Amino acid sequence: MNVIRTAIVTTLVLGITACSSPKVVRVPAPLEPIDSPLQINHNWQVKLHAMPVFDGEGLNIAHNETAVFTADQKGMVAAFKIENQSRWTDQVLWQSQLSEKVLSGPALDGRYVIVGTSKGKVVAFDQASGEVLWQTQLSSEVVSKAAIADNKVFTRTVDGHLYALSLSSGKVIWVNERQMPSLSLRGSSPVLYNEGILYVGWETGKVEAIKADSGKSLWESDVAIPRGRTDLERMVDIQASLMIRDNRLVALGYQGKLAAMSLETGYLFYAEDLSGYRDFVVDEKAIYAIDEDDYINAYDVSNGTKLWVNKTLQNRSLGDLKTHQNSLLAIDGLGYIHWLDKLHGTVEARVKHSNDYGDENTVLQALVNGDDIYLLDQQGTLNSYHIEKSDLAKFKAQHQMVKQDKKVNHE
Repeated sequence: MNVIRTAIVTTLVLGITACSSPKVVRVPAPLEPIDSPLQINHNWQVKLHAMPVFDGEGLNIAHNETAVFTADQKGMVAAFKIENQSRWTDQVLWQSQLSEKVLSGPALDGRYVIVGTSKGKVVAFDQASGEVLWQTQLSSEVVSKAAIADNKVFTRTVDGHLYALSLSSGKVIWVNERQMPSLSLRGSSPVLYNEGILYVGWETGKVEAIKADSGKSLWESDVAIPRGRTDLERMVDIQASLMIRDNRLVALGYQGKLAAMSLETGYLFYAEDLSGYRDFVVDEKAIYAIDEDDYINAYDVSNGTKLWVNKTLQNRSLGDLKTHQNSLLAIDGLGYIHWLDKLHGTVEARVKHSNDYGDENTVLQALVNGDDIYLLDQQGTLNSYHIEKSDLAKFKAQHQMVKQDKKVNHE
């Protein structure tokens, strides 16, 4: 979790692109006991390379109907069968080893698997075989996950370049350049594509709308304005993924705002004070976002009014928010998975991730697919779990059925 904010436990330090800062230790909030109505059962597990905590903000787990795909800083790109196999070697569909670190992706489209590397390359693999189809050299590190649309690949480099590449050949179609601040978070917000328009959250605190076919800028809007004397105080990165809901674009800035704006003009409907960098969740009622203290906040999606805040997971180094069925899913840096009720923000279920290498493994990446969840941890283990009712919930359900049957028989 290569971030500018303070670390959890004693291991994480500030991760910035231009200088270093003193380590600050933050004590994770203790967890209150809970009778969880949910549990996770292991489907399968495979061992990859051990993963450093830093340089992974652009990496993710992706999937299609039959496989899940990963990439790591050791340069390994791999595909695994979703269905459980008898041996772990049979779980592997293919593996491809690059000679440089992978910092972003994988992104999937049709037959393509797209990743970005530490030496400025975008590499396309065949989804079925892992064969390298093309690779294109860009200006610097590719730390932002690509967006794929209109037979193009849209991606960013750490030096402020935005590229459009041909999906079939990797040829550069157009490139735009923006001036970057002297200090920023490590990582970049991924480009968001919607109906022929690209939306980009920049390290300057601005959100920009750009025509996907030409690279022409349509509008810019300030989500966060740099303030303060030092470069550190003036950091206003937009690193969280942008989201669209009801014809509104939602953005979250570090040391900035949670803002909702017009897709057509960038006009701000509202902007609430919130500093964060993790991906957030938006539904028909609310925006759910994590701040830099690991408070989970809910805001009315229509007007930005704060609905609730959950502080019980403070300093537990939460990852990007996810959803499972009708609940929020928060995964902390000590390996716990928490389900939160969207209406009140209370924790309603909790399970612990563990593997053959012990407990409290930092979860770096997560993917929720229906009732299956995939976790990639710092030990380099990719775990497939199935989420189901716990034995406690099953017992209560059966007990309730017995009581109901007795009542019917008595009547």
